[in-house]
This record gives sequence, structure tokens and C-alpha cells, in this order.
Amino acid sequence: MWDAIKGLVTEIKTCEEAGATTSAVAMAFVCMDTMTFLSLPADRETQGKADFIAWVDKHLKGHADQRYQYRGLDVYGARCAVLHAFGSESDFHEKNKDAKKFGYHDGGKHGYDPKVDERLVIIGTASFLNDVVQAVSSFLDCCKSDGDLRARVEKRLPKVLATLPFHPV
Repeated sequence: MWDAIKGLVTEIKTCEEAGATTSAVAMAFVCMDTMTFLSLPADRETQGKADFIAWVDKHLKGHADQRYQYRGLDVYGARCAVLHAFGSESDFHEKNKDAKKFGYHDGGKHGYDPKVDERLVIIGTASFLNDVVQAVSSFLDCCKSDGDLRARVEKRLPKVLATLPFHPV
């Protein structure tokens, strides 16, 4: 069952290694959405904005020397922009003036200078993708140490997309 999570991480890395950086970024947002779903309280089956933001705030951490440190609100806005508009801005940013917009470059360092534009962060995709993989690792560590969380995740894992071998008859 846990192979579904490994598969998501593999998809991100495969896209990145193939030079499909935008696809890797999109898969990173799909991955965080999936981890949010898996971590929901036992009495809920649908995640929302607050759940995603809480998951990001708990697990997605940038290296200490980055000029920008992730905030769940910003990452949620970036998720909406990429997955719903294939861009850096969505109606979420109009409704949430505190949310920063993400632009992307293929390097490692995030660029952020509030004197230039306090709402714009240029995300180094190499670092972002690595940080998402590390966030999944953090989440899995929590699953190991929290039996209730592990039970909820295991119950939901069969609902996660998995690729199975198929041999036509």
C-alpha cells in the first residue's frame, strides 16, 4: 500500500530528471494534496484549503539559508495558480492579498526581495522539489510515530492512484 506514496515521489523525480520541470512542480502540488487527504481526521473524507495549509506549515520546510521560507497560505495559492490556471496567479490571490505569488526558475535559491515586490517570490524549482520530497519524508516519520495517523493513512491508501501490472489475456 505504501508504494503509492513512493510512486508519487518517483513521478516528481522522474519529471525533474527528464527536464519536465513544470510537470514536476505540478506533481509536487498533487503530492501535497494527496498527503493532505491521507492525513485527514478519521471523521472526514474531503480536504480543504485549511487542511492543505496546515499540512504545508507542519511539513514543508526550506533550507535555513533560503531568503524565503514557505508559508502554507502562499503554497496553497501557488497550487491553485498552477493546477487551475497553469500560471503564477489565480483568483485566490485576488481574494487573499496576504498570499505571495510564485514565479519559478530552474535553480536552487529562492529569490525574494520585499523592497522590489513584497508579494512575489521566485522559487528555485530544484530546492522546491527537494523540499517537497523532504516534506513527504517528514510526514512518513510522523506516520511511524503516531499510530492513529498511520491507521488513517493505511485506511485511505487504497484510494490513491496506483499503477498495477496488466497482462491482457
